[in-house]
Amino acid sequence: MFRTELIIFDLDGTLIDSSEDIAWAVNKTLRQMGLEELSYQAIKESIGWGVKMLLQRVLPENKQNLLEEARVIFMEYYSNHILVKTKLYNGAVNVLEHFKSKKLAIATNKPLNLTEQILDGLSISGYFKKVVGGDGVQNKKPAPEALEIILRKLNTSPKATVFAGDSKIDIEAGKQAGVITIGAAYGFRGRQELEDAGADMIIEDIKELISLCR
Repeated sequence: MFRTELIIFDLDGTLIDSSEDIAWAVNKTLRQMGLEELSYQAIKESIGWGVKMLLQRVLPENKQNLLEEARVIFMEYYSNHILVKTKLYNGAVNVLEHFKSKKLAIATNKPLNLTEQILDGLSISGYFKKVVGGDGVQNKKPAPEALEIILRKLNTSPKATVFAGDSKIDIEAGKQAGVITIGAAYGFRGRQELEDAGADMIIEDIKELISLCR
């Protein structure tokens, strides 16, 4: 059990399952550009690094020069389709409610305006004292910058902070920031990636946080 003052969450794959809406927008983008669509699983495995990296991964190697065009098209589709199938993981609200007396924050590579749109749409924005998006830092995760901003803003020691995320970039960011890292194996990547990244603890259900943090 970890004694914590601050719990920081990744967003996609940790608090919310946004994979279907993102995959839909990616394939609409590829189709509009005359490119072959990808499987849901292939797209899901590319989520988490931010929009630019997502599109770099899904565009064919010989079409990387179209990255900016793809970004504009994707953002148009995704921003208008952001909460069609996106949902909180089962038990997420219970976890937020349980820890509402603590400092809660979000560190995501998703742009802040989209993040806030989702938090508002799912009625959970009021739980968080600080939200840092990928466009609010010079270096996105796996760099620790977003976490360090939150630690400074909320005046909390890394040793009293837990960061929960579903990918190796989350665990790497957490380790560089000196916080306790909890891997969300129920998210987009699975247990093996989190074990390989050296997460301090791995959970199969978000509700396990209630028994891990006090």
